[in-house]
Amino acid sequence: MQKKLIALAVAGLLSAPVMAQSNVTISGVVDMGIAHRSDNIADGVSSKTAIDSGIQSGNRVIFRGSEDLGNGLKANFHLEMGYFVDNGQSRGDGVWSRQSHLSLSGGFGSLSAGRHYSPQFSLLAGVDPFGTGLAGAANNVYGMDVRLSNSIIYTTPSMSGFKVAAVYSRQANGINQENLENAGDVRVWGISPTYSNGPLMVGFNYHRLKANVSGADATKVWDLAGTYNFGAAKLAAAYGNRDNGADSKYFLLGVTVPVGQAGNVLASYVRAKTDIGAADDPTSRMIAVGYTHNLSKRTNVYAAYATIKNSDGGAASVGDASNGGQGYQKGLNLGVRHMF
Repeated sequence: MQKKLIALAVAGLLSAPVMAQSNVTISGVVDMGIAHRSDNIADGVSSKTAIDSGIQSGNRVIFRGSEDLGNGLKANFHLEMGYFVDNGQSRGDGVWSRQSHLSLSGGFGSLSAGRHYSPQFSLLAGVDPFGTGLAGAANNVYGMDVRLSNSIIYTTPSMSGFKVAAVYSRQANGINQENLENAGDVRVWGISPTYSNGPLMVGFNYHRLKANVSGADATKVWDLAGTYNFGAAKLAAAYGNRDNGADSKYFLLGVTVPVGQAGNVLASYVRAKTDIGAADDPTSRMIAVGYTHNLSKRTNVYAAYATIKNSDGGAASVGDASNGGQGYQKGLNLGVRHMF
C-alpha cells in the first residue's frame, strides 16, 4: 500500500507542471426566437412564421485550448461546432464546420492553419450594427465569403493599433474530404490591414479567388470599412466591390445608439448593385431596425425588422445568422440569446 501511495504522489508531482501550462475552455451560444417572414418572390408562399434558433448568433459549442511553450510562445487550438436548438440537429457539413484551427502565437503574432472566418467577414461583421445576425444581417445583401477551409492565416502583432492579416488557401471549398488531384479547388489569397485606436476603427480587405480549372476567371474582392464611436452613437460604413465578370458594388451605412446601461438601438441601410452591361442593373436595397437589451452579462433579448426592395432582377432575401431568407423580402425577429 505504501509503495502505491508513493507512486501516486510521484505521478502527481510530475503531472502538475504540465497541467499548469495547459488551459482548455468550453464556451458557446444558445439562441432561440420567433421569426416571421413575408412578401415572397420565390415560391409564392405569402408568409412564414417559425420557432427558429440561431437568429442573432449561430448556436455553437466552442472548445479552446492553449499551452505555454516557454519564451512567450504558445500553441492554441479552436474547435467550433454549430447546431440548431429547435430540432436538435447539427448545422453545417462537418462536426467542426464553423471553425477548426491550430495555431502558434507569440511576439511575432499568430500563425494559424485550418478552417477560419475569412478576413473579409471578420472585418465586415465587426462593422455591421447587426453583427451579420438578425433580420438586418448585412450579408443578406452585401456579398461576403464567410469561411475558408484548408487555409493559413498569419496575423501580425498589434503595432499601436495597426495590424495585418494575410490568408492563403489552395482548397478553400473543401470541408469533409481532400481532393488529392486539386481539380476544381478554389485557390484564395488575401490581405487585410486594420487600425483601431480609441473611438476609431478602419480596415481594408482584398482577396482573390480562382478555381483550379482551365480557363476559369479569378474573382477579385475589396472592401473598405470603419466605425467611429461618438459616445451618443456609433456610426458604421462600408464600401466594397466584387469583380467576377460582372462588377458588383456594395454599400453599408449603419448606426448603434446606446439606450441606458443595457440597451442598443440598431439601424442600417445596405445596397448591392451589379453591372451586367444593361440599361437596368440588378439592385437590392435593405433597410433594417432593431433593439437588443441585456438582461445580464451573458443573456439578452432582441427584436429586429428588415425589408428588402429588389429591382431589375435583384434577388436578395431576409435571412438571419443561421437561416436563409428563402425568397422573403420582409422579416421580423423576437428572441433570446444566452452566451456561456
